[in-house]
Amino acid sequence: MALVEQPWVAIGLVLAAFLALFLTLAAIARGSRVAPEVSRKLFHVGSGLLTLSFPFLFRELWPVLLLTGASAVLLISVRHLPVLRTHLGHVAHRVDRTTRGDLYFPIAVLAVFWLSQLSGTPGPTAPGLRTEPLLFVIPILMLTLADATGALVGGRYGRTPYVGASKSLEGSIAFLATGFLCVHVPLLLWSTVGRTESLLIASTLALLVMLLEGSAWRGLDNLFVPIGGFFLLRAYLPMDAAALWPRLLVTLALVALIMFARRRTTLEDAALVAGAFFCYVAWAVMGWVWLMPPMAVVAGYRWLSPHTSDNRRRIHDVPAMLSIWAPAVIWLVLARARGDAALLFPYTVAFGAHLAMFGTSRLAAQFPGRSIASAFGRAVIVSGGMVMIPYLLVTSAQGSLWLLLGAMASIAIGTAAFVRAEPDIRHASLTSRRWVSQGAAAAVASATGWVAMSALHSLVS
Repeated sequence: MALVEQPWVAIGLVLAAFLALFLTLAAIARGSRVAPEVSRKLFHVGSGLLTLSFPFLFRELWPVLLLTGASAVLLISVRHLPVLRTHLGHVAHRVDRTTRGDLYFPIAVLAVFWLSQLSGTPGPTAPGLRTEPLLFVIPILMLTLADATGALVGGRYGRTPYVGASKSLEGSIAFLATGFLCVHVPLLLWSTVGRTESLLIASTLALLVMLLEGSAWRGLDNLFVPIGGFFLLRAYLPMDAAALWPRLLVTLALVALIMFARRRTTLEDAALVAGAFFCYVAWAVMGWVWLMPPMAVVAGYRWLSPHTSDNRRRIHDVPAMLSIWAPAVIWLVLARARGDAALLFPYTVAFGAHLAMFGTSRLAAQFPGRSIASAFGRAVIVSGGMVMIPYLLVTSAQGSLWLLLGAMASIAIGTAAFVRAEPDIRHASLTSRRWVSQGAAAAVASATGWVAMSALHSLVS
C-alpha cells in the first residue's frame, strides 16, 4: 500500500528491475551458447512476471503507459541502432524469422490493464480483492508462461509442424496444458468461483486461446492471447456450470473438426484454426444458425473446385481467412449490438459472395476453354443456392422468393466487382492485394443485400 501511494517510487523500482533483467540476459546471451529462442523467451517470461505487479501497484493508467512506452522505446532502439544492437541485441533479436512480438508485448500489457480498469465486477471474487487484478493477471500469465512454454517445447520437441506456420502440434499441446493451469490456479486461489465452474472456464479458455495462438503470425500471438483471453474470461466469470458446459463441448467439437479437416481442405493449418475460432465467436454471440453460412462455404467450395491434385494443395493462409470473415464480423457485431437477428441476411450474402468468387476463379482456371461468363454464372447460382436454401428453411422469412433473388443479385454484383478488379481471373493471385479486393467485394455484396432486404421489409410493412 505504501508503493500504491507513491507511484513514482513504484515506477522507478519496476523500471530498474526491467533494466536489470534486460542487461543480465544480454550479458548471458553474449557470453554463452544460449539458443536465440531461449534467451528471447527468458526475457519474455521475466518481463511478463514483472508486469503482474501492475494492478497491485498502480490505480491509474498513466504509470503503466509510461512503463510500457519506455520499454517499447528501448526495444525499438535496440532493434534499429547498430551500437545498441551489437551489445544488447542478443536478448530479443537473434531469431531467424520476422517477428514484432517484442513490441506487441508492451502494447498488450497496456491494453489489458486499461480494459481491466474499465471493467466492473463481472463475477464473484474473494473478499478484499478487486476483480480487476484477476482480469489482468490471468491473461498476462497465459501470455507469459503458456506462450513461452509452447514455443520452447515446439522448438525442441515439435515433430508435427503446422502447414504454413512456424508452430507445431506439440507446442500447442504444451500451451494448452500450461494455459489451463494459468487460469485454474488463480481462480481457485483468488475467487469464489466454484470448483466445477473453475475447471470448465480453465478448460474452455485454454482451448480457445490455444486456437488464437495457433492462428497468429509474426508475433501477433502476443496481442491475440492476452486480449482475447481477457474478453473470454470476462464473459465466462459470471456463468454457472449449465452455461459453461455447452461452450466447452462446442470448443471440443471445433478442435475435433480441425483434426478431421486438416487433410481435406486447401486451408493451411493456421487459417483452419483461425476459421474455427471465428465459428466459435459466431455461435457464442448469435447462436448456431449463424454457423450455417460458413459451413455452406466449406461444402460449396469442394463442389465448385474440380477434384484435381492442384486443387488439393493447402495454399490458403490466414489473410485469406481474414478476408472471408472481415465483412461477416461487421454484421455479427451489429446484430449483437442492435439485437437484430434480421442481419443474418447480409451476413449470409457475404459468405455467398466469397464462395462465388472462389468458384469463379477455380472454374476459370480449370476450364480454360470455357468463357469467364460461364464460370461466373455457374458459381453465382451454386453459391446463392448453397447459402440461401438453408437460410430460407431456418428463418421462414416472408418474401422468400424475393429474398432469394435479392441475394443472387447481390452475390453477382460483388463477384463481378472482384472479377473486374483481378487482373487475370484464370490465374488469380494469392497476394494480400487479392484478399483485400475479395474482402471489399464481399462487403459490397453484403451491403447491397442489406439494402435489398430493407427495401423488401418496407414494401411488406
